[in-house]
Amino acid sequence: MQLRVLQALNKWEKRQFGYGDADCCQFTGFVVKELTGKDYLADFHYTSEEQAEQIIKTNGDLKSTVSSALGDPTEGDLTDGSPVLVDLLEGEALGIKLGKFAVCLVKKGFVRIPEESIITGWDLCRL
Repeated sequence: MQLRVLQALNKWEKRQFGYGDADCCQFTGFVVKELTGKDYLADFHYTSEEQAEQIIKTNGDLKSTVSSALGDPTEGDLTDGSPVLVDLLEGEALGIKLGKFAVCLVKKGFVRIPEESIITGWDLCRL
């Protein structure tokens, strides 16, 4: 599975961070679609930080927003490529699990976060 995740990461077209195009949710959704064939972001349309925040606020928080598309988070171990919610110093972000890390797209580019910062996740094998 790790090879498939790396292949999906390599397909991601590097571009400037932009809400609704190249942000943490769009990146995670792209990888999940590459691995499962299903577009879980089809019903989420936004082009600005304010619109993204409104979607999150409408659902309560980022975890609830992701759960509205993917279902309840998974208890226990997560497969590589699984969407994960991580705790960053500046707030929460969505990313994917890869080995002992989460890979996230933030405004400054890709970051690798130790798995200890993973708050919760949705196992790829159950999507």
